[in-house]
Amino acid sequence: MAILLYCIAKGDAPATDSLTGVAGDSVVRVELESLAAFTSSNTDKSNWLRPQLQTSALEFHRVLSEVFKSTAIIPFRFPTVFDNEEQLMQRLQERATEYAALLEKFRELVQMEIRVTNAKLRVPSESGTQYLKVRQTATAIIEKFAAELRATLSALLQDWRQRSSKDGIRAFALINRNQVVDFRTMLRNMPIPRELSVRASGPWPVGEFIEPS
Repeated sequence: MAILLYCIAKGDAPATDSLTGVAGDSVVRVELESLAAFTSSNTDKSNWLRPQLQTSALEFHRVLSEVFKSTAIIPFRFPTVFDNEEQLMQRLQERATEYAALLEKFRELVQMEIRVTNAKLRVPSESGTQYLKVRQTATAIIEKFAAELRATLSALLQDWRQRSSKDGIRAFALINRNQVVDFRTMLRNMPIPRELSVRASGPWPVGEFIEPS
C-alpha cells in the first residue's frame, strides 16, 4: 500500500478524522513517539499523479493548510511517496530527533510570502539593447523596493529569504504567528512605486526555511 506523506507535527497535534486529501483519500495520523505524520494511502500511487497534477497539488496544499491552522508542521513537497508504511516508519525513526528539533524551533513561527512584480519585465522590446535597458531599470526598481521592504519589516523578522522570478521577486518572511496582523498593517502602510505590483499571502508553514528530506 503506497503512502503519501503530507507533513509531520508533534504527537499532540489534533486529529484529522474528517479531512480528505489527494484523490479523495482520507488523511490519517501515523504516530511514532513524540511525532505524528499525516498521510494518505492508496493501492495505486498513480492516482495521486493523475494528469490533473495541478489539482492534486492544490489538494495536497489544502491538507497542509488545514493541519497548520492548529499546530506547527514540517511540510513536505508534493509528491513525497513511500512504497509502504514500513518504509515511512523507517524514515521517521531515522530522522525523529531532527524533526523534533525543527518542530521546537519553528513552533511559534509562520511564513509570509510577498510577490513583487514589474509589468515591464513581461513586455517584449523591439531590440535586444532596448530590452536589456528596460529590464535593467525595472530590476533596479524592484531591488531598491525589496531592500526598503526588508528594512521596514525588520522589527518583525526572524529570517528573510528572497529569489528572482520571471517578472520580479518572491520574498519570504519568517515571523511570529501572533504578529501576522502587524505584518499586514506595516506592509499596507508602505508606499509602493507606481511601476510595481505587490501581493502578500500567508501565514503559511515555514517550508522555505526548512528542507525535509
